[in-house]
Amino acid sequence: VPSMQHHSSEVARLYQTEFVRSARAVGVLWAVCTLCFAVIEVVILIQPSWVGTRELHYRGGGPAPPTGTLGLFEVCMETDWPVPECRGSLHTLTPLPAFQSPAVLVCMSLTMVWASVGCLCLFRFCNAATVYKICAWLQLTA
Repeated sequence: VPSMQHHSSEVARLYQTEFVRSARAVGVLWAVCTLCFAVIEVVILIQPSWVGTRELHYRGGGPAPPTGTLGLFEVCMETDWPVPECRGSLHTLTPLPAFQSPAVLVCMSLTMVWASVGCLCLFRFCNAATVYKICAWLQLTA
């Protein structure tokens, strides 16, 4: 009987070691994915070219409309210069009032995602399950 107990404690220790190793791998994977999500959100907000137009040729002739790109808070028109002429800023959310609410929602989502990145530092102070729950709710809301 003592050898049987020794064997079961050995198996339990092996399972616990494997569980801790798997939990750390999941934590690292979660942190990397959260960081990628945060970077993607920054690119989504800053990128001025959500919608773009190309030069169109009409059969009937006439002047073609200007080409450019349209983002959440910025409109850029192609010019003769290499750099396009852009109007609008993130502070005023002009000149696109219709995009104000999506821009605000993306900013709120970005804030929540970066907060969840910051919460990953709580592993030193809190239980891992609590940190995962906080991050999951922040990311789900984002």
